[in-house]
Amino acid sequence: MIHGLERSTHMSQRMLKLLGMLLAITMVAAACSGSDSTDTVDAEDAPAATDAPEEEAMEEEEAMEEEEAMEEEEAMEEEEAMEEEEAMEENVEGELVIGTILPVTGDLAFLGPAEVAGAELAAADINAAGGVFGKDIVLIQGDSGDTTTDTANVEVDRLLAEGADAIMGAASSAVSKTVIDKITGAGVIQFSPANTSPDFTTYDDNGLYFRTAPSDLLQGRVLANAIIEQGNATVSVLFRQESYGTGLADALKANLEDAGATVDEFIGYAVDTESFDAEVDSIVAAGSDAVVIIGFAESANIVTTMHERGVGPTSDTNVWGVDGNAGLQGELSDPTILNGMKQTIPSVDLGSISDFIERLEEEMGGPEETAYGAETYDSVIIVALAAAVANSDGGKAIAAEINEVTKNGTKCTSFAECIELVKAGEDIDYDGLGGPYEFVDAGEPAAASFRIDTYGDDGADAALAEYTFAS
Repeated sequence: MIHGLERSTHMSQRMLKLLGMLLAITMVAAACSGSDSTDTVDAEDAPAATDAPEEEAMEEEEAMEEEEAMEEEEAMEEEEAMEEEEAMEENVEGELVIGTILPVTGDLAFLGPAEVAGAELAAADINAAGGVFGKDIVLIQGDSGDTTTDTANVEVDRLLAEGADAIMGAASSAVSKTVIDKITGAGVIQFSPANTSPDFTTYDDNGLYFRTAPSDLLQGRVLANAIIEQGNATVSVLFRQESYGTGLADALKANLEDAGATVDEFIGYAVDTESFDAEVDSIVAAGSDAVVIIGFAESANIVTTMHERGVGPTSDTNVWGVDGNAGLQGELSDPTILNGMKQTIPSVDLGSISDFIERLEEEMGGPEETAYGAETYDSVIIVALAAAVANSDGGKAIAAEINEVTKNGTKCTSFAECIELVKAGEDIDYDGLGGPYEFVDAGEPAAASFRIDTYGDDGADAALAEYTFAS
């Protein structure tokens, strides 16, 4: 009995322990449940949560997106720069190819023969002296037409397709503006022997545009000084409304007024104008001491109308022209009506390059207007020398040397003489037929010689030519 009682007691104790553990678990569970229900409140009674974390997250996300966009833009710019660099060097083949867009047709066609001949003579002289890279240069001639046609664009496409490393031209500033972006954008040099518009000095051309002709800021000063020295106090100006005409007219007007002269009429006309009756009527009414015509081939119509109205070159009115109407006698059935007219044109003393003028006229097949023939010759020579110095036919590499071969080094006056100095490792200073150019950073001469012509019965009388230097 005693053993049964002990066992029963032992079991009761175990039961009590189990009941105690269950009770403890139940109390803990109740406590947790009570805590949850105590902390739970209705949504409408809850305090408003702050938006600051969400705003910070949004700002951080926007900043990351902006940074990604900037990185993408920088990557695109780098890619474009690499593509441009590749385009600029894609024509590097060890053979110098020079194309031209010179005025075979159009309203500056009277300048074409001398410019085309000048390029041919330069190529012949370069190749006679051994060429560049030990090879003959390749010259591909083309036409520029004028702004009434798309000739220049078509020709540029052809020249680029044929691998031109440099393109000479156009003669017209307005025509050059229609193709400069296409040429320089392809990594090819554009080099004009006759562009004079001041706009090109600061044009964004990738450092690939050059010219042997001076800016009309210089010609405007030379022309104004000559008009004042002639004794004219009042002046009227007729000019074609495009890059060349407007730029030169503005420079002339500013210099005339600075010198104390009065500009009575300042009349621009559209380049396709055929009748100048209204413009000349205004000139007649003004009664100015001098009249300046800044035009191209259409100048023949202007002078003819002025002659008919009694204010032409053979009258008491002093009539002036410019380089754009050089060779005007060839556009007139009666060139004697030009007798007494004067004009300014960028030019060295032609007597100092008489041998070249003879070669030029022989290449042209007879005496014709020689304006810008020497400048065209020099532009081809300068490109060839720069390519030799760079030891590359890549546009960018040649362009980097063009300014330098016109200044600071040992003076030389022909390709044959200069190339020997280059081979000897010397820096050169090419003083060309058109003058000592001394190119500035803009890729143009900062100073130039000008000729002041006086017309006789058969055109400009060489015996009456005067020269002046401007800088």
